Amino acid sequence: MNQRLSDLEIDNKAAEAESILNHPVFNEAMEKVYSRALGTLLSAEVGSLTASTAHAIMIAVRNIRSELTQFISDKKMRQKFSKE
Repeated sequence: MNQRLSDLEIDNKAAEAESILNHPVFNEAMEKVYSRALGTLLSAEVGSLTASTAHAIMIAVRNIRSELTQFISDKKMRQKFSKE
């Protein structure tokens, strides 16, 4: 169930997302989680639960970054189309 956000809510979400994506502690934490998962994946046996879990963690990190980036894109798209 998608609820339409106000322009202010879109702008606020975009600003917070940008702040998070630019925050060095957030980036360091995400890089460490991703790196550990990659190391685990590379050393795990193919098809094992360990490999699957590590892969899922890597996907989750990528999806978190993607969602935050989408909030920023939503603002840019709204601004672009509201000027036309």
